[in-house]
Amino acid sequence: MATCTARVNRFTRPPLLSDKDIKKKPRGFAEEICSTDGDVTMVKWLDNKPANLASNFVGIGEKDMVKRWSKTENRFIEVERPEIVKKYNHAMGGVDLLDQLMSYYRTFIKSKKWPLRMIFHASDLAVVQAYREYDMDCDLLGIPKAKRLALLHFRRRLAESLVLRNKISGAKRGRPSSLSSPLPVVVPRRPGEVRPSTEIARDGISHFPAHDDGCGTRCKLTGCKGKSRIKCIKCKVHLCLTKDKNCFLSFHT
Repeated sequence: MATCTARVNRFTRPPLLSDKDIKKKPRGFAEEICSTDGDVTMVKWLDNKPANLASNFVGIGEKDMVKRWSKTENRFIEVERPEIVKKYNHAMGGVDLLDQLMSYYRTFIKSKKWPLRMIFHASDLAVVQAYREYDMDCDLLGIPKAKRLALLHFRRRLAESLVLRNKISGAKRGRPSSLSSPLPVVVPRRPGEVRPSTEIARDGISHFPAHDDGCGTRCKLTGCKGKSRIKCIKCKVHLCLTKDKNCFLSFHT
């Protein structure tokens, strides 16, 4: 079963009133036609503007009354609404929300080849669907909106996890890159401070300490207030690694 808006010029001259003629009718007027095999029904409904809808299971059906703003009368008025419009409005929110989220950070590609565009569109679709599932899980767990990841931060964290998780330092694959080392994208905690996501910090692969020249930087283990010159070569954060404290191990386990 399906219901959607339709373009009249995509059909072979359906016998519907023209936009000019239907605008002379009262607001809420609806006209219905059906295909010869009875599989598809088209409805033209006059709201603020004429709207064309098509369905394979419902037409004008049982009308109900809805409130619409009238510019001429400067108030809300009651308007008759066909059943097909009611069904469409009930189910359209998910598609519109999906299109809205995908439009924010769509992957840019110069190529006009349709296979490449379809691949990148599918990847964007998968990311947005994953974000919607994350948002619904937060609703079930009662996590407030202020403590949830925004779509941009969700995409950055996902990209970081895909690039760095289970990556072995020093191992090179494919063509050589112009960059000497990967630049992880992380969400800042405080100005000038970066931390890897939990998925990367605890993947147990290629986390090695290295001595960093300088006066020392605040240890990034939660609760530790010391300074250290030891830096993880993968996470790019400073952690204590001394005889008395091993924040390096605690941070990665």
